[in-house]
Amino acid sequence: MRHILSRTGIYRLAIVAIILVFLLLPAGRVWAAYPVLSLGSRGEAVARLQQELKNQGYYTFWRVTGYYGPITREAVMKFQRANGLVVDGIAGPVTQSVLYGSGYRTLKFGMRGPDVSRLQSALKQQGYFYANVTGYYGKITENAVIAFQKAKGLRIDGIAGPQTQSVLYAGQMASQQYASRGDASSRKVADDLFWLARIIHAEAAGEPYIGKVAVGSVIMNRVSSSGFPNTIYGVIFEHYKGIPQFSPVQDGTIYNTPSSESYRAAQEAYSGSKPVGNALYFFNPAKASGSWIVRNRTYITTIGNHAFYR
Repeated sequence: MRHILSRTGIYRLAIVAIILVFLLLPAGRVWAAYPVLSLGSRGEAVARLQQELKNQGYYTFWRVTGYYGPITREAVMKFQRANGLVVDGIAGPVTQSVLYGSGYRTLKFGMRGPDVSRLQSALKQQGYFYANVTGYYGKITENAVIAFQKAKGLRIDGIAGPQTQSVLYAGQMASQQYASRGDASSRKVADDLFWLARIIHAEAAGEPYIGKVAVGSVIMNRVSSSGFPNTIYGVIFEHYKGIPQFSPVQDGTIYNTPSSESYRAAQEAYSGSKPVGNALYFFNPAKASGSWIVRNRTYITTIGNHAFYR
């Protein structure tokens, strides 16, 4: 729950900025061809966006206008929600890549080839595929794809089409891109963000975005405090009298794949955002009494289902 803040603010923000760039770059593909489109944008790219959204049943206005207004934003949000993406109404590279299909070949049972190997490797990295990478799309691969589609709210058919692959490779970005840099500092940042996103997802998957950032900031506050371990991993896996300090460590949900929104919240908390100030504790009153916290710590605020204390 915390990270050593020995770096300067500028250095840390620079690192996070680099991470944001890599998170938008799919493995082996250049997404620069997709400009970021948002409220007020105009032009051919907006018209193409509207047409494709219309083709898929999300844009219901009677004509394509080439202007990104509230109707287009709402259509984008519906598409993002339906495809397990961050719902922000902004048609960035990830959203457009999923929308347009990114040119991925549809893969299904019985197929072979290097793209099947790549699919298996990505599924393996994210915890869905447990066999050897063979390049053959058999039953194990099909079941792994189905598990991934269920987890991401995609159409469940066991077929790795363009949409499934786009979401899969987008989620692969953070750890893969940083590991490839061979830079110890970059690898550490990637590892920190990975575990921070995991605890955020495990503790606050159903919470509003600000609630996710708040949970991440508690982790970071603990890392900075002398009363807790001085690494994110250490804080997450800390035990007291043999009992894990976080229930996801005990029930195993800490190992679930973080959502893209959890990654985004992790980046924000890591860069110093503190929506709950110097809070060191949180709990869900509907699930736990939190009696020790209530008696011994100072209440700060409640966000979503979590009460925060310092």
